Amino acid sequence: MQAQKAPANSNASSTEKPIAKVLQQNIVPSQLEPDDKTKKQAKDALKGKYNQWLSEVRYVKMAALIWEPLQQQFLKEKNINVAPNEITAFFDYAKKARDLQKNQIQQNLQQLNAQMQSGQLNAQQKQQGEALKKQMQGALEQLGKPLSDPTQQEKDLAQRTVQVWKFDQSLYKQYGGTVVMKQANPFEPIGAYKKYLEDREKSKSFEIFDATYKKNFWKMFDVPKEAVVVPPNKVDFSKPWWILMVEQAQSMKK
Repeated sequence: MQAQKAPANSNASSTEKPIAKVLQQNIVPSQLEPDDKTKKQAKDALKGKYNQWLSEVRYVKMAALIWEPLQQQFLKEKNINVAPNEITAFFDYAKKARDLQKNQIQQNLQQLNAQMQSGQLNAQQKQQGEALKKQMQGALEQLGKPLSDPTQQEKDLAQRTVQVWKFDQSLYKQYGGTVVMKQANPFEPIGAYKKYLEDREKSKSFEIFDATYKKNFWKMFDVPKEAVVVPPNKVDFSKPWWILMVEQAQSMKK
């Protein structure tokens, strides 16, 4: 779970009734509200679905306010840090992934050109082929541009990505459980997340006082019906997933 940055508790009114508490810090309703501009835009766009959207935003914000401090506490307890060479390796493998993508598109383009020159395509297929060819050429043009040095924002994102992977690795080793495939994380140990949170709740590291918020909080850690569950024998935390993906792609080329 990628947590949002928790706003400072000092901005919350001390007179508000807390909805929840994490590591002795109250979470109050004003911390869960989107800004007025965002609310207005959502109300104009969503019409009758606005209230549902607002409730979902509040639930997600509360979950983030609970998750982030607990995650940071776990990292500190386990002495999990991100070394500079791990950031460098992240960008090295990102470049390798980019090169592999470029090579794959070049191969696909060669195959497409061969099909189009075969004389076996009808007019509609030729038109579709030309559109696809244009897309591939545009992608190759972008991938052919030299990479600039990572910005500080990109370095921060890389640092966070490595940190989250190390957190997931340690948590899965301790708790096991169901792992699902997500676009931003092919090995998300949602089962371990839930078991960890259950332990933290028992130890009073966090409490949710509002019944509706509590119900929706725990729903976020159920395995979604549409989720792609990774078979246990395919779960691999031996290396970061971005390294595994590049190595898998390289092995398929051999």
